[in-house]
Amino acid sequence: MKELRILSPTAILGYGFPMESFVEGMKRKPHVIAVDAGSTDPGPYYLGAGKSFTDRNSVKRDLEIMIPAALKAGIPVIVGTAGGSGARPHVEFALDIVKEIAREKRLSFKLAIIQSEFDKEFVKENLRKGNISPLYPAPEITGADVDESVHIVAQMGEEPFIEALENGANVILAGRSYDPSVFS
Repeated sequence: MKELRILSPTAILGYGFPMESFVEGMKRKPHVIAVDAGSTDPGPYYLGAGKSFTDRNSVKRDLEIMIPAALKAGIPVIVGTAGGSGARPHVEFALDIVKEIAREKRLSFKLAIIQSEFDKEFVKENLRKGNISPLYPAPEITGADVDESVHIVAQMGEEPFIEALENGANVILAGRSYDPSVFS
């Protein structure tokens, strides 16, 4: 079996990490730097509000260490559930930070953005077709439930990440992701 080394500097992007640990991790010549950036632990507020539960400066601090190090090593950076909850405004939050870092550090790289938010009309059409069912013991979902939702995200697996890597992405920012998918 071929060895695959993954450096995950922190449990959640923006929670920080000791620089010494990151340097030691990079000495092990990882093939990828991968990190999850979200959680459902803080509850649904952040998803609905379109706000990150992590501090912008802290997220920037983590990324401005990881991205240049990855580019220098010739390896990708993968971020799942960007911005904390992975809806469109959360991914935009992370994207703004990445663009700022690229501009300030004069970095050039191929960036992949993978969205996970669904259009309400798409969800309602699939609801009408019977393609959506609740996860037991939740009640049936109605069109009114969809209309009242602020953001609707689907949790992705590893396939979109693999496709982005196969297309040469150096940095990947993805919406709501299954936590292990960034490592898969």
